[in-house]
Amino acid sequence: MSKLYLTVISILSIIFINQNEVKELNPISEVIPDLSVEAQKNLERFHELYSKKYGDEKVKLTDQENKELEKLHEEYDETTESVWDIIDSGCSWYCGGGNYKIIASSELKSMKTFSYDAKKANDLSYETAWVEGKDGSGIGEYLEYHFKKYSAPVTKIFVSNGYMKTEESWKNNNRVKKLKLYVNNKPFAILNLKDNRSSQEFVFDYNWSKGKQEDNVLRFEILDIYKGNKYNDTAITEIYFDGTGVH
Repeated sequence: MSKLYLTVISILSIIFINQNEVKELNPISEVIPDLSVEAQKNLERFHELYSKKYGDEKVKLTDQENKELEKLHEEYDETTESVWDIIDSGCSWYCGGGNYKIIASSELKSMKTFSYDAKKANDLSYETAWVEGKDGSGIGEYLEYHFKKYSAPVTKIFVSNGYMKTEESWKNNNRVKKLKLYVNNKPFAILNLKDNRSSQEFVFDYNWSKGKQEDNVLRFEILDIYKGNKYNDTAITEIYFDGTGVH
């Protein structure tokens, strides 16, 4: 075999490897929401006091109530409707951005009043979750988010990992360790997720408007998992986005 032939093979191998290399991304921030019963009661109390003071009746609060409201106002404001809300009711990127469709490769069968379909990872709520329905741990299962080609560009991706509704549900079900992100069917990055009950933020540096495709499609495929204590089902509470082109 000639040296030239070997050189050509080596070059082609390097090109092939480089083309198939996918960068790995780590979260740049993590937010652990307070979903406790105490937090729910505190928010109810905040709205009660806020309504008394600033509502139609404008009731004068006692000094103690004013101090209580001031302290609660450090955690909540009038746009915080529920502790389950991932995004408050005030204006956000979702006012003009966001996907119009979501697809899952599989979903766990509904149980009584609980359902685990793809839309549960697209409702901006910590109270629900998509749970894959494949036999085994869910490796290879995925969620697809479809955006119109000229919709507001995505620059950030947030993953609320596991079934976050309660500490028990989070521990009992599998969580995602690695997600492979495809953009329009092409591998783009691997997202390395930490094993905590948080929303984890990733930078998404992609030219949103390039290409001839009608939609921009982001696929998140489960590559690896953190094992749950009780169930061999993998859950994702939410994948949501932020970006530019709004306001």
